Amino acid sequence: MAVVRFEAISQKFGEFFALNDVSASFESAKIHAVLGENGAGKSTLMKVLFGLQKPTAGRIEVEGIDRKWKGPADAIAAGLGMVQQHFTLVPTLSVIDNIMLGAESLSSFGRLDRNAAIIALEKKLPSESLRLDWHKLVSELSVGEQQRVEILKLIARDAKIMVLDEPTAVLTPSEIEELFHILQRLRDSGRTIFVITHKLAEVFSFCDTWLALRAGRVGGTGLIEGTALNQVVRAMVGSDVPPLRERAVRDPGEVFLKVCDVRTDDTYGVNLRGFNIEVRAGEVVGVAGVDGSGQSELVDCILGLRTFSGDVSVGGRPVRLGETREVRDTGVALISEDRHHQSLWLDESVEMNAGLGFETSFANRGWLNVAAWSQTVTGWLASFDVRIPTMQTPVAKLSGGNQQKLIFARELSGRKTPLIICHQPTRGVDLAAIHSIHSELIERRDQGAAVLLISSELDELLALSDRIVAISDGVAAGEFERLSGTMNREAIGRAMTCGATT
Repeated sequence: MAVVRFEAISQKFGEFFALNDVSASFESAKIHAVLGENGAGKSTLMKVLFGLQKPTAGRIEVEGIDRKWKGPADAIAAGLGMVQQHFTLVPTLSVIDNIMLGAESLSSFGRLDRNAAIIALEKKLPSESLRLDWHKLVSELSVGEQQRVEILKLIARDAKIMVLDEPTAVLTPSEIEELFHILQRLRDSGRTIFVITHKLAEVFSFCDTWLALRAGRVGGTGLIEGTALNQVVRAMVGSDVPPLRERAVRDPGEVFLKVCDVRTDDTYGVNLRGFNIEVRAGEVVGVAGVDGSGQSELVDCILGLRTFSGDVSVGGRPVRLGETREVRDTGVALISEDRHHQSLWLDESVEMNAGLGFETSFANRGWLNVAAWSQTVTGWLASFDVRIPTMQTPVAKLSGGNQQKLIFARELSGRKTPLIICHQPTRGVDLAAIHSIHSELIERRDQGAAVLLISSELDELLALSDRIVAISDGVAAGEFERLSGTMNREAIGRAMTCGATT
């Protein structure tokens, strides 16, 4: 029986159709993967289901009843729940307080009754793996545990239909596997799960059905069993994604980036504790670790943004605090971790963003040559196939993939780039853009660039890296080489989560 049915759903913003005549039905007690490139409409469709957006046309049927939500409260009352990509938790409150928030359990005296809430929740748990220390502060939990709190909020509210938006974006391989085992137990208890994701390996390993959207329309749908990977890819992007270009066989050159016994001493955050890494010309060195293991601190030290002890050198030049401009002038391209807060001016135009940081290149006697700026950055964007409505479109209106490709175009076209630092280069980016970014990094590596690749995506690191250094709690926990055959997924995963291997 179809527990959710969409009939001719359209969602229009101005003249743009985010969804265009989408019809699909979903059975109960299944894990349904919702796929598509950035801007394909998958998140919009799930927001329509959850009452966050009202469709322009069409109808939604849930459990055989025609539904017209006034808002998310109506959907929640009908047994729906949604875990957003960015968690909505209060770090200074305990696990049980976060779960109760908005649906508090009160004693007969009108006081919070945490024990009653815990007893009621534990009766509803479909798996002991969901159990946490109920009184622990959320700020003390790992990312995977925080996600469990979000799921527990839905269980506490008796959600029968759950939507998870990019639930594995910041999880380690072991946490991803644990999450999907939890989702499978929820499914086996009778719940219906929708997972918005880009990661086809997870879809084929753990999901029951798939729906691919392309440009707001249904590109394809079906059962996972009996479906070929290429069929899903074609449904998402309209064609097969070509294989990653072969990397040239070459010996790496001189060390361009050297980090030796680097330590930080900050009151907040994770400190580096004697971290070491080298990156040579013509190689990709990956850094594998759980988010928050010291990766951001490492990048800050390399750029001269943070006080540290030990030695960092770029192109043979020692890095000192406050010398970020000098470091960048040695030829350091930076793809930062958070493009919205660290790389883009969201309210400004594509044209403005594409030239940020290169103002002096277009200046003459203190006057900006706007025509030269526009002509140059237009060429940069075209060379990276950045797809935009106009050069004056606010960059916030671009898809995540096109925002990221704009940053690559600016960083790699605007300067000589003997060193490329990529921190989460494909987070929140669709399949076609991921392929484009990966191909560009391999090409730059083959041309002799040193590439430092920091990613929480182990598949990405394994595909691109010549060497991988695992980082755990601020120290290098192991090094793995492609040529020596030591790049083992399980060993890297252990080093990431358990520290140094012996």
